[in-house]
Amino acid sequence: MDTRLQDVEVERPRTGAAVVAFTGEHDLSTSESVEALLGSLIEENELVVVDFSDAEFVDSSTLYALINSHKAANERGTTFRLQLGTAPIVHRAFELSGVLNLLDCFPTREGALRNGDAG
Repeated sequence: MDTRLQDVEVERPRTGAAVVAFTGEHDLSTSESVEALLGSLIEENELVVVDFSDAEFVDSSTLYALINSHKAANERGTTFRLQLGTAPIVHRAFELSGVLNLLDCFPTREGALRNGDAG
């Protein structure tokens, strides 16, 4: 499933942690695959960071997939964080949707991977 996802790369910076880096545009055509990928990573890791720093566009279906993934992570006890230092249109979509208030957000990869509270 995730092999068909373009503009998505999974990195494993350490044992128990995964970073999903998004570039390009993410909309209804990828949201189901994104949610499935995140779900599998949530099951396999203690920390999952979704990095939208290089994304150019997201729509409501992608935001919905992130919200569902956040809920799944909470149920499992996995830490789910957002790295966001991105295009203004992407930041605005996260802001308007309320996702910024829901997820722990970090401007840098280092901050998102750090143990402890949001900062």
